[in-house]
Amino acid sequence: MVLHYQSKHTYNHTFETVTLAYFNRYPNPYSAHVKSTDTLEVYIDELGRLHQIKLIKKSGRLPNFVKPFLGKITTSWIIENTIVDPKSKEMITYNCNLDHRKIIRVEEFNTYKYDFEKNVTNSLVTVLFSSGFTQRFGLGLNIKDRIENWSRKKFSDNLLRSREGLNIVMENVRERLSTAKQNAASKHYIS
Repeated sequence: MVLHYQSKHTYNHTFETVTLAYFNRYPNPYSAHVKSTDTLEVYIDELGRLHQIKLIKKSGRLPNFVKPFLGKITTSWIIENTIVDPKSKEMITYNCNLDHRKIIRVEEFNTYKYDFEKNVTNSLVTVLFSSGFTQRFGLGLNIKDRIENWSRKKFSDNLLRSREGLNIVMENVRERLSTAKQNAASKHYIS
């Protein structure tokens, strides 16, 4: 069985602010678990959409019942694919772990869509959790369900912190854009 998680959120920011903040979200006070990010590919397709692929290294604490399978490993590699359509003001992201997939596979699908009437950006995140374990492992232990349920709860908790971090970056972006506009206006006025 695959566990499913879904969450909606509204950012009181323009699409441009949200996307710029998303691409620059690390580091922030809530992202100490992110050890590195590497951009693997960036291009603009024939429809004018921006594509970006990143490799992200994250660390975290594991529950004791998983440690026998991973040992002292506390890091994971994540692939992130992002597509930004500036015309429709929609950004789609896909994140998935590249390692430990027999233990747990986490696939995150996120859509950010600008609401032109309300001047906000809505986010819908859908996450699938699936473990490679069979239902019963060894002594009748239901490791599969425990891993999937733990992952779902952990993701839900982390999502709140992730949104807080993104909001901090968005406020910084908004302040910088405002300052840049003021500077540009004052230079134009002086000339």
